[in-house]
Amino acid sequence: MKKPPENAVTAQFAREEAAMVYGSYKEAGYQTNPTVLKAGGALMPSNASVSEAFAIADADFEVERVPLFHKGEDHFVGVDSHRLIVRSDTGVQLGVVGKGYVPVQNSNLQNLFEYLHENTSIDNILLLRGGAKVFVTARINAEAEVVDGDPVRRYLHAFNSHDGSGSFGVFFSDIRLRCANQLSYLTGRAASEAKRSGKGLICRHTKSVTAFAESLPALVDIERQSFYQDIKELQQLTKLVVTPEIARKVLEATYAKELSGKIRDKETKEMRKRDLTDLRAYSNIRSFFRGSEGIGIQGKRGIEGTAYGLFNAITQHETHSACRLHDPAAAARVQLESLWGGMGAKRIETARNVLMEMAV
Repeated sequence: MKKPPENAVTAQFAREEAAMVYGSYKEAGYQTNPTVLKAGGALMPSNASVSEAFAIADADFEVERVPLFHKGEDHFVGVDSHRLIVRSDTGVQLGVVGKGYVPVQNSNLQNLFEYLHENTSIDNILLLRGGAKVFVTARINAEAEVVDGDPVRRYLHAFNSHDGSGSFGVFFSDIRLRCANQLSYLTGRAASEAKRSGKGLICRHTKSVTAFAESLPALVDIERQSFYQDIKELQQLTKLVVTPEIARKVLEATYAKELSGKIRDKETKEMRKRDLTDLRAYSNIRSFFRGSEGIGIQGKRGIEGTAYGLFNAITQHETHSACRLHDPAAAARVQLESLWGGMGAKRIETARNVLMEMAV
């Protein structure tokens, strides 16, 4: 097995890359995010067609609605208000939904990427809970460096659900390639405009997805253009030196929800407000920011000691260290759902916004 390159990020991430990327996968032309791999995502060869990619990931299945029953005293009773969604190929139960729920088949995701084949390249496909949720991640031709040797790339994520937990749609994110940190969760200006025009980034399961798919190439183009402005904003963070006061304000804003409760003091045994030192995130972020855990901060001009360095310390925690489940695959799945529209995404966006206000 090949060793990671000398500049390969944290010890944790280097282990992930050594195990998952720098072996036969990279030699075969694969692209990936190690957290997606740990969650059970399927790698895509760079030359795979859209249909081949879905077949590789076992995502080329259809679903159907079937009647739902519950057991009575001596017989089964039909539940008229709900239906059961099952995979047509395996019969696996994916979720219980209202009787008016209209499934959107994964073939619509395939069609979406057929529309986008000139604008995107699929990296990986992830099925959660046996296919109850489907995420497809694709690269957009938009990459730039925040500082020399520190590239960031924009990705498109398309999603579908078969358990009633969500809709069908897309979102964008920026990934720092040296450590696979998610730097943003983007709906942004393009999403606001799409919503105003009625196209939106989310399509309800009761509506046609064809027009939605047809509108996406223009949306991808908008996101590609806005990417370079966002890189300029991140470059502003490299000019702001972080003081203890700045760090405190940023972390208190980012983790305001976690700090809102009370805790029993270990020494006095009295109830008191939580402070930053009570948070597991605090020790991780502090270590990342000081460079003791790597991630390309220590000795790196424009990162070490700057707001961009603090931002990467926060994103490192949220992207790789936030979930504490013992099962690595389960932890990665929880972490990805948090990053892809959950609390992890909100915390990253809060940190970014607060730092940007200070850097302007």
